[in-house]
Amino acid sequence: MDRATIDALVREQFRLDTNCRLEDEEEKYININEARAAQGARYYDDLTPFFRAIIYHGEMYMCADPSIIDWCKGKYALSKPEWFCKYENLRELDLKLKESGYEIKDTHVYFLPDHSFEGYEFETPYKVTWYDEREIMAFKEENPFKHALGFIPDAPDVVAVSASDGDKIIAMAGASLDGRNMWQIGIDVTPEYEGHGLAVYLVTMLKDRIMDMGKVPFYGTSESHSNSMDVAIRSGFIPAFTEVFCHRLK
Repeated sequence: MDRATIDALVREQFRLDTNCRLEDEEEKYININEARAAQGARYYDDLTPFFRAIIYHGEMYMCADPSIIDWCKGKYALSKPEWFCKYENLRELDLKLKESGYEIKDTHVYFLPDHSFEGYEFETPYKVTWYDEREIMAFKEENPFKHALGFIPDAPDVVAVSASDGDKIIAMAGASLDGRNMWQIGIDVTPEYEGHGLAVYLVTMLKDRIMDMGKVPFYGTSESHSNSMDVAIRSGFIPAFTEVFCHRLK
């Protein structure tokens, strides 16, 4: 899958996520649209379309509830998307959301495949096993790999790969169907096997398998999780977009 194909699929996904029309995307680099859940959009867990911002290559896709969309347009229509996650802006946004009973749940940095990545020649003494969507369900009742396998109804786990030492599974990478075009990768390595290169090994293989299936793999983590970012970069990903999403106050 080449760079242009990935970019087209990613932008199509972001339009779904934020109710953005193609003609608006082609005309403007900041798109602020009325929030509306759509088939194939990436909404799961307790996330809500009340507000969402996606910053991608200096452009911004945003959706907001009708009750705050005018405020958002006044605040962000002429802004610089690359500085959206400055704390002073997030603090002001959070206060505005709380007026309506919502709050920022999190901000994440996400990675997409790096086409300059040349790959590695991997060697490992561990057994590698692949799992399809049906086989993954065997882990649902006792799941020690909660970053790799989420078992979230709106983002089902669709493919996974493990490494085993004898009969013991020591690492697992899994991908969830988060949206129509984009599948998110998660990874878990048991503590006693950390530092063996297993995370990079499994994530790289899973990334390549997902692209062979015609979908875009992406990898997300917290801005403060440098170890996770290191895995992403060494697995052939590059920082590509940031998201700010909210949920209803409990």
